[in-house]
Amino acid sequence: MSKASSLALVDANNFYVSCERIFNPALEGKPVVVLSNNDGCVIARSAEAKALDIDMAAPWKAIAPEATMKGVIARSSNYELYGDISARAVEILSRYTSSQEVYSIDESFIRLTGTPAQVTATGREIRTIIKKLIGLPVSVGIAPSKTLAKLANRGSKSSPALEGVCNLAAYTPAQLTAILESVAAGQIWGVLSVALFDGGGVNSRDDAGV
Repeated sequence: MSKASSLALVDANNFYVSCERIFNPALEGKPVVVLSNNDGCVIARSAEAKALDIDMAAPWKAIAPEATMKGVIARSSNYELYGDISARAVEILSRYTSSQEVYSIDESFIRLTGTPAQVTATGREIRTIIKKLIGLPVSVGIAPSKTLAKLANRGSKSSPALEGVCNLAAYTPAQLTAILESVAAGQIWGVLSVALFDGGGVNSRDDAGV
């Protein structure tokens, strides 16, 4: 099979919370939120906090009593820490590509070349290395374009069977058509269905990597 160039979107999972967990492993598996400057509102939620219906941008003082009763742990934001961990992840990604675009503090687009199987294997290696060297969990979406890579990245997070890497090249044209027809045009970049790959409905965009 011929080699081709693909775009991979590498996105940290629940980034701010994951950064806090790197330095405090006791937070693993617990509902955690990260607060804005002066602990004003929720700007990041762990999966466990989301499951407890803790809303993004919720004013912490207003929800703190009930959230605390539910076991939610709040952490003040530490942007210097988050920036340092982001820089480390970006440096690791640079080892795999000559073309890298840092899209946000927790997302980078990188150009990968190889057969679909080779590119998928590289995506899995990237996840393993970043987790091993930094402790940061990431997901990888691979596709011909940025928009489709964004969609693939959402799929990588929604289906455990994909083990954090979704390469749209693995799908047949019919499957891709069905996926794309299930998503409204205005939803593809900012509001994506995280359940397209496991048969669920459409959910709004999660926090920016947090």
